[in-house]
Amino acid sequence: MTRTELENQTPAAARLRTSWALAAAGSLLLALGPLLGVVDGAEPAFTSWPLLALLALLPPVVAGVLLMRGRPFVAAGLIAAAGVFAVGRLLSDLLIVFDAMEVARPELFRPTTLVAVTPSTGVWLLVAGHVLVIAGGALAAGRAGMPADESEPPTLVALPVLIAAVATVGLLGKPFVSADPFQLDRGPWDLPVLGLVGGLLIALAAPLATALAASSPDPDTREGGTLGVSLSLLAVVLPPLVVTATAPGLGVAAGPLIALFAALALPVVPLLARLVRLWSGKRDSTRDLALPSVQRMHVAAGVFSVLAAVAILLGTVLPQLVLTTGGAAPGLASANLLWPAGLAFAVIGCALFVPSVAGAVRPALLFGYFAMQLAAAGAVEPVLAANQAGIAQPGAGFWLMVVEFPLGLLALICAGLAGAVEREDTDAGKRQEVPVAELGAVLLAGLFTVGAFALPTVRGDGYTAPTLVPDSDPVVSVVLLSCLLWLIVGAVVALRSRPARGAGVFAGAALLLGVRALELPLTGDKVAGATAAPGTWLALAAVVALVAAAGLMGARSTR
Repeated sequence: MTRTELENQTPAAARLRTSWALAAAGSLLLALGPLLGVVDGAEPAFTSWPLLALLALLPPVVAGVLLMRGRPFVAAGLIAAAGVFAVGRLLSDLLIVFDAMEVARPELFRPTTLVAVTPSTGVWLLVAGHVLVIAGGALAAGRAGMPADESEPPTLVALPVLIAAVATVGLLGKPFVSADPFQLDRGPWDLPVLGLVGGLLIALAAPLATALAASSPDPDTREGGTLGVSLSLLAVVLPPLVVTATAPGLGVAAGPLIALFAALALPVVPLLARLVRLWSGKRDSTRDLALPSVQRMHVAAGVFSVLAAVAILLGTVLPQLVLTTGGAAPGLASANLLWPAGLAFAVIGCALFVPSVAGAVRPALLFGYFAMQLAAAGAVEPVLAANQAGIAQPGAGFWLMVVEFPLGLLALICAGLAGAVEREDTDAGKRQEVPVAELGAVLLAGLFTVGAFALPTVRGDGYTAPTLVPDSDPVVSVVLLSCLLWLIVGAVVALRSRPARGAGVFAGAALLLGVRALELPLTGDKVAGATAAPGTWLALAAVVALVAAAGLMGARSTR
């Protein structure tokens, strides 16, 4: 029996359509609830119902499109994942009925006095909507009676679960920071029992639903489950983030940002699984749709790269901070580092549009992306610190830096797929021995790189730039550690790659170390008595060694 025939069977197909209908009806109620108002005596902190309606309707709309395109297994996984989240969201919304003043949901209502608010019609629509979504998810959990296709073992099971576990950490923190005495900023641990249980169930729903989907032997179910978890996470974390960007007196907390990044990273995992199959030569023509040509993948990577670069450059121009008093916030010196990183990434993206050079510059894209993250981390840290202190709120520049993250990630995926297709279509040939000069340059670069990230680049009066050891700037330290690990992996891969591609990797690594070395000249003017610390000189030495390694490998590729 073919897969298509199986998918069209009844009652299996009828059960799946019923589960979608229940989820869609529940989502409509979730969209109507905020529009009608969930309490009497308080209004939302901003006009939130369009955003809440969009987030509520997105899962059934996507699932409906998948059903119409003949992808019921993916749709079933999506609906089931949304149902898992709906259990915790139901309990959290029920707290509005029993003790609304203990709820920290300014997207639904923001108290302006100590007079208690009372639940209204909208909250009952929310409760009914969650019940219908749970029912739809329960029906879809068995994939509408359709057995799994066990012809392919699960792959990359641990990665999505780990990403979802990161989201759990974010969901257990405060949704925002409040300087308003009438608006509580309580996380799940600070709520009454009903809110506590609901918050814990929402946080645990991410790894639970992801693990159930990832352990399935069917790739369509894995894809649908991770997509459903991602959309459900967005529905939970986007409202508090938008509130902090629009409402005075409320600031962004780290938790929702962590969960947001996890939500954006989860849909990438099925693409990574596809990329692994391509690289390992195990592409399944029945599962993996034909990819566009290498040139088209280069163009797609170039488009996303340019968009990411534009976002981060605009983030440099626009204010990263807006004072809570309404005045203009001073510019951040750390944002100056965004200029070289963004411009370099834009140049790489534009080069991908040129077929004659796209293949050579493509390997540099990864470290160009990390150069942007390194620069952005230095700008994000003071924004979060000022926001948590109640001094200022994130400005448009900050949110553009957030948008840059997924755009650059999509560029990397397209570039990786282009490389996999190119590798599949090219005879690898006999692996060449690495000359001693190249190996020496790479080893020197590795030693200098470790020092460049482990030691500070700037010292001043009472100031030491962040390093690998988390101190006052943990965000920067985490990014530094990630950059160092990927540089080590990249060096190993480059030595085993074709010389032309290895040269591109080392050129990109030189770009990343160059951004590290520019910290003093671009940001040191705000530090009293700023001087170059050992990290700056080691970064410059690493740049020289990496350029030498790239030049030697490039010369060998032309022989």
